Amino acid sequence: MNHVQIHDPTSEAPQGYDRVRVGCAVLAAAASRHLGRPKQLTPWRGRPLLRHLAIEALHSRVDDVAVIVGAHAHQVSTAVDDLPLRRIVNLDWQEGVGSSIRAAADWALHTELDALILMSCDQPLLTGRHIHKLVKAFSRGATIVGSEYGGVVGAPALFAPSLFGDLRELSGNAGVEELLLHHRETVVLAWVDGAVVIESDPEVPMALVTADGADAALIERAV
Repeated sequence: MNHVQIHDPTSEAPQGYDRVRVGCAVLAAAASRHLGRPKQLTPWRGRPLLRHLAIEALHSRVDDVAVIVGAHAHQVSTAVDDLPLRRIVNLDWQEGVGSSIRAAADWALHTELDALILMSCDQPLLTGRHIHKLVKAFSRGATIVGSEYGGVVGAPALFAPSLFGDLRELSGNAGVEELLLHHRETVVLAWVDGAVVIESDPEVPMALVTADGADAALIERAV
């Protein structure tokens, strides 16, 4: 069983989307050991990266947003404390990203969500528009939706309740990629900007790389 602490400043979720409740969990529990400081707090367009991504999620067509914190939980949480979202402390964060995914799935079950979107905290170009595309695919009948970039299918990804059990089985550093790759019903949405991620480089305040090495056009557009 996952050990989590849930801090919920909201009394009720916003109005639903097509009479279903879709939640979005931002995975932000990693220690960023190679970087030497919380990657979640990396400045991005005038504010901490985590805050930027949380606001994008809040501006999308989802009903509920949660942030999964772990390492540096108090410090990281200050970036989103004033936002209308749930803060979930993953006490098992040292195990790997699988524990944060389990915490998100437990939250989705507890709040009886009709779908759960999982977001990574190192994709600065993620927008509410792309999150809305995931929700739109779900509204059209998809039960599992992934984002394709740089030859990879991964997060942000959406899962219907029939997949929550699979998410709760993940452990260690196992992310959602294998589940998306091998599930026969996976709907894949192209998302070229997903290839741009925050690099864990302690010598550079803001380092951006792409999944396939370097793409000058993407980097130029990002900064």
